Amino acid sequence: MNRFAYRTTGLALKALAGLSKAKICLHGTENIPDASVIFVINHFTRIETLLMPYHIFKITKAPVWSLADYGLFKGALGTFLDMVGAVSTKNPDRDLLIVKSLLTGEASWIIFPEGRMVKNKKIIEKGRFMISYAGGKHPPHTGAATLALRTEFYRQRLAKMNEDAPEEAKYIMDLFQLDSIEPVLEKNTYIVPVNLTYYPIRAKENILSNLAVKLVEDIPERAIEEIMTEGSMLLSGVDVDIRFGDPIAIKEYVKCKAIKRDISAKQRIKFDDKLPSLLRMRKEALKIMQRYMSSIYSLTTVNHDHLFASMLRMIPRKKIDQTDLKRRVFLSSIFLKDKTDYHLHESLKGKQTHLLTDDRFNKYADFIEVALEKGILKKKGEMLIKDRSKFSSPYDFHRARIDNPIEVIANAVEPLKPLQEKIRRLARQPKFWIKRKVVGHLIKNALNEYEQDYNRFYLEGESKKKEVGMPC
Repeated sequence: MNRFAYRTTGLALKALAGLSKAKICLHGTENIPDASVIFVINHFTRIETLLMPYHIFKITKAPVWSLADYGLFKGALGTFLDMVGAVSTKNPDRDLLIVKSLLTGEASWIIFPEGRMVKNKKIIEKGRFMISYAGGKHPPHTGAATLALRTEFYRQRLAKMNEDAPEEAKYIMDLFQLDSIEPVLEKNTYIVPVNLTYYPIRAKENILSNLAVKLVEDIPERAIEEIMTEGSMLLSGVDVDIRFGDPIAIKEYVKCKAIKRDISAKQRIKFDDKLPSLLRMRKEALKIMQRYMSSIYSLTTVNHDHLFASMLRMIPRKKIDQTDLKRRVFLSSIFLKDKTDYHLHESLKGKQTHLLTDDRFNKYADFIEVALEKGILKKKGEMLIKDRSKFSSPYDFHRARIDNPIEVIANAVEPLKPLQEKIRRLARQPKFWIKRKVVGHLIKNALNEYEQDYNRFYLEGESKKKEVGMPC
């Protein structure tokens, strides 16, 4: 790891911040343990590969290395990736290097378990995690879990061999080039799930994409899409919520008898040897993977676009009344405010009556503008006409963020099952029921506010009876 490269990255980010309108909010940094950590992060844009090492380094004051696709290690970019501690996915010493650095605590690691950018945010299929990409689908990778397990395996084996088989302990020390045993045994291995949520997502031509087209001959369509999407985020303004989840202690996953036997085995175990407990290790890795994937997406910062996109997709009717759509999303926002296990964008934390009245924050207007522009909706008087095919027809993976952003936005909150169930129920209710629920909620709120104000400002002998002026 080259600290000069980190400083250079920091200066580049500061310079970019001067041009960018992006607002970065960090949450849950107290969840980062002072230990050996693998950060597992969702991957939607290339921004994460630059942003996350820099911010984690600022928080922990410790080096942060990452795995990067072998295809990126070419020319100047490859040199820069080497300088900041990135390791090619095809490096033959990859696993040994990662385990060694985690044992010593010399560096933390960033791994994207989805394996690539998930541009359509489609990661759930039939209730299971399944990653969509241009070539098809695949389950999330267990690499982060496997590396964390191997690290904790060798940490505990070193402690055991130090007591029972000093020669084997020396072999482990030499294998990982360890200078001292005490710092290794004092540490623990953790995986910290991290979620990045961008709001709003609006892909359009910008100064960066226009320059790229003019300056680069035969620029690939895929590159144009990425510059349009990510350039718009940086230049037009986007909120980036980076949320660190509860750390996963890996020592809890090496307690079974089969793994303990291998930890205690006195015979020589080489790094690439096939362990008797390999099958059990794989099962534990799958458990850990399911846990960190669930955690990553439970950390999603829910925003207005998520609610509008999900409601629009789930309403079974083709014709949609605009006022009715706002009411349904309003009720969805009320549901969220009562749930402490969801993370809300700042704009969802206050009162949401603006959705029913003047839309003074343009949450509805901005969303509808995109839906109309992309042909997902058409206006006919006060009614909206939904093109159902936009939510079911296949589309080019690399153009998903440009051609069908509403579907991408809706996909982002698919893993939040209770929210999905609530929106589905609201989407299927008749209009009169929705209207009655909204009116009931507003009256209840008005009565509560009146009660609080009356009690707060009541003056004995001067105030009128409570019933006078009470909302009804």
